[in-house]
Amino acid sequence: MKSYDPYDIWSIPVLGKLKSKWTSGQKAKAFLVPMIGVMELLAPNLLRQILRVKPNTFPHVEAMRYQFNDLSPSGALHEFTEARVRESAWGLPFSWFSKNGVYSAKTPYITNTPYVMEALVSIADRSELKPQAKKLFQQTWSFLEVLEVMHSTESELALSYAPVLEPRRVINANSYAALAYTLHAVYGEEDNNKIAQDRVRRLVNWVLSKQQSNGSWYYYADNEDGNFIDCFHSCFIIKNLIKIKKLLPDLSLVIQPAIDKGWAYIRSDLYDPKRGLCKRFSHRSHRDPFRWDLYDQAEYLGLLVDFSLYAEATEFAQRVESKFSKNSHWYCRIDILGRRWGKDFLRWGIAPYHYHKHRLQLAIGML
Repeated sequence: MKSYDPYDIWSIPVLGKLKSKWTSGQKAKAFLVPMIGVMELLAPNLLRQILRVKPNTFPHVEAMRYQFNDLSPSGALHEFTEARVRESAWGLPFSWFSKNGVYSAKTPYITNTPYVMEALVSIADRSELKPQAKKLFQQTWSFLEVLEVMHSTESELALSYAPVLEPRRVINANSYAALAYTLHAVYGEEDNNKIAQDRVRRLVNWVLSKQQSNGSWYYYADNEDGNFIDCFHSCFIIKNLIKIKKLLPDLSLVIQPAIDKGWAYIRSDLYDPKRGLCKRFSHRSHRDPFRWDLYDQAEYLGLLVDFSLYAEATEFAQRVESKFSKNSHWYCRIDILGRRWGKDFLRWGIAPYHYHKHRLQLAIGML
């Protein structure tokens, strides 16, 4: 399913060059960037139509659509096969401008690939497409093995976000790397089993070592400018640790205390009880015109389901839908004026919300 995205506008070469200059500090040479930002804030879909930005399909979104029964196994497998890069890994169909640098279109990411891996495991288990799904899953090992090693000791390991040199280590990305190796430890080739388990142990140890005393995790594993603590990346780490613990129970004693502390931090510092929604940041690196983000609500809903807080999750989902949905359309953000923004931008929180809402409905017997 094709949709616009908050970051697709910069895939236009001219705008991409401007954004590169802006991110690298050459703001005088890229003075048009804020103007484009204002135009996008006021009319995001119209601006994309004027600039002829094409909607895209995102493989990890297709993986979620498969998980909440919006895409058939054969349809999902077709999308995964068509969109793969580096033999079997998945990323975004446009360039991404990050504080870590500019990533070209089709770069595979460790944060995207595990969603597809989980869907492939499910397809292999539940359909006649097992051989194709299993083959595609097994090939993801080669992607994991080309990620850059950014920290390595006998007890700890940290890898890059993508198979390129990066200046900063991303904590949530390493929780995804730990999940990916966990999937190989359980469902992968027997020859790689011990290697995968060792990588999981070391990756988990590194992620846990970066948890702050109050239970939080920064985005980057450093104290440099531009670091931040936000809701959905914090949720990602806990979500991945929960999945790892379930698949590899021997790690439970190490992982569970970190899960408990991290969840307590999200509940106390990122959930706003007065509004009944999750705040975007507890530690900011920048300002923008958006007050609420659906991605935060989606991943928080997922954790409510993980912790079996079904009554609370049901009430929370109702509040989220009243804020982010209107006339059968979904919006991914709400700005400081209370306006909904990003109509049907599927990747940015909308597909994750539907996925976790589906999990909730399964848990309470509504499906």
